[in-house]
Amino acid sequence: MGLLNLINKDVSSENETRRGMVTLRILYLIQAFAFILDVFFAGSETFMYFKFRMAASLVLLLLFFLLTYHMKSEPAVVCYILFTFIWSMEMVPCFGWSGGMQNYFLIILLLSFFTIHGSRGFKFSIATLVLIARVMMIFCFGGMLPAAEISVLGNRLIQTVNISAVFVSVIMVSYIYSHRENEAESKLMRYNDRLVKEASTDQLTGLYNRRKAKDFLHDMMSVPYVGAVSLVMGDIDFFKKVNDTYGHDAGDAVLKAVADAMREVCGKDAFLTRWGGEEFLLIFAGKNGDEAYLETEKLRTYIMNHPVTVKDSVINVTMTYGLAEYDFSGNIENTIKEADKKLYTGKESGRNRVVY
Repeated sequence: MGLLNLINKDVSSENETRRGMVTLRILYLIQAFAFILDVFFAGSETFMYFKFRMAASLVLLLLFFLLTYHMKSEPAVVCYILFTFIWSMEMVPCFGWSGGMQNYFLIILLLSFFTIHGSRGFKFSIATLVLIARVMMIFCFGGMLPAAEISVLGNRLIQTVNISAVFVSVIMVSYIYSHRENEAESKLMRYNDRLVKEASTDQLTGLYNRRKAKDFLHDMMSVPYVGAVSLVMGDIDFFKKVNDTYGHDAGDAVLKAVADAMREVCGKDAFLTRWGGEEFLLIFAGKNGDEAYLETEKLRTYIMNHPVTVKDSVINVTMTYGLAEYDFSGNIENTIKEADKKLYTGKESGRNRVVY
């Protein structure tokens, strides 16, 4: 837990994120651990031959690790790249070309793309420089034997340690940055989904809005064999009186209660929409007029028998409905108008009824 806290400790600069620094700290620790193992497997003769160089390398590793708590991200990355570049060349004479120190250039290449800000051309320019430096190492050090003799087993262990350190480093850098990118992408997708939902949903009641209802009807009409479709336009009776008597908060509570009742009674059978104000449109796809009438009558009775309680007030709510069955004329707007016309017929003839 102590090591994790040490790695995850925040940076001193307020406008810097921890991601880059955490990555560098992990890389320094991997590199330091691998280097200590390299020295151990190389043997005492190699250490005595290069003791000042090796001791200085270990001190610099520790120093650069500590600087990650005080530097900004980009300078810290540049320091790591320069240190690893010079350190790789300095260590080849110690452990020989077969020790695999040149493989640490892969980490430099990866950091150039993930951590350094700049244009695509700038990053590819850095990658080209890394490639040139790596090729130059082949001409300068290719096939070089260690200055002090290292056993065959020791040499293979050093190779294993360094290639493992490079692999683990590449995996860690890739995971840290790809994980954050995937996380950001998922967050953006959730945000976009929420925007789509908000654009198609009535904020107060949670029902679909008029725009979504029209899209639904348009999509439904594009199906060759749509079957029976019935539309019901409903309106809360004396809703203005509710607002005037009990206040707009009570009016909102009534709208929510009506929406909940619709979901409870016919949410599985109808596409529910707040058409506007106190008007609601119910779309019964796959039900003829008689079937939709029975569902709507059930809803009317349910709402009538479930008064809405707001604070100390009990508000009796009724609704009037106009029902029209789609006649397959190709114009669904005419069916909406017919349902709306029947709704007003119901209003004029006493309210709290379904007119079909």
